[in-house]
Amino acid sequence: MIKLEEINLKLKQQPIFINLNLQIKKNQKILLKMPSGAGKSTLLKVIMGYIPIDSGRILIDGEVLGQNNIDTLRQKFAYIGQNILFTEDSVEKYIHLIFSFQKNKGIKLSNSSLYELLEKFELDKSILKKSPSLLSGGEKQRIALILVLLLDREILLLDEVTSGLDHDLKIKVIEIIKNLNKTVIVSSHDNQWLDYDEFQVMGW
Repeated sequence: MIKLEEINLKLKQQPIFINLNLQIKKNQKILLKMPSGAGKSTLLKVIMGYIPIDSGRILIDGEVLGQNNIDTLRQKFAYIGQNILFTEDSVEKYIHLIFSFQKNKGIKLSNSSLYELLEKFELDKSILKKSPSLLSGGEKQRIALILVLLLDREILLLDEVTSGLDHDLKIKVIEIIKNLNKTVIVSSHDNQWLDYDEFQVMGW
């Protein structure tokens, strides 16, 4: 469960959250559908502890998020932001880099699962050899989603992950995400998410 209690936050002297209270249950699917500038992306970063709040409490499975446990609690999350950066010279090398990190060393990279997900997201295996600089925005989003699913985190925080996709691919991605046995918080301007009752619209 994720619980936000009396969250207050100002950025550049502008109030973003004023006494914000939210509660998200385990395996619940949440859609943040609000105007630009309302703080949707900021909220995802706040939950991850990337942006410190001015006051209030964030609880993850009953634990108050703080400097003493932030690294441990982040192990529960996978986050995809709007700016997806690849640091290696091929998609394949980037995936192997992520799995080589100390926090991921206990997770085995399954090539069969990788190939299955590539097919599910309508990507050819040849994309693994490509330079990330040659990928479209939609291809980067799908690779990021595949990586998140391979890491198998409990909670997914997804910021505009369908923005670079055409209509049919948006539907395909939403269908995959709605069937996950995970807690999911999605921030999106895409109206296709509204067609699925699995996603509860939440705002402030």
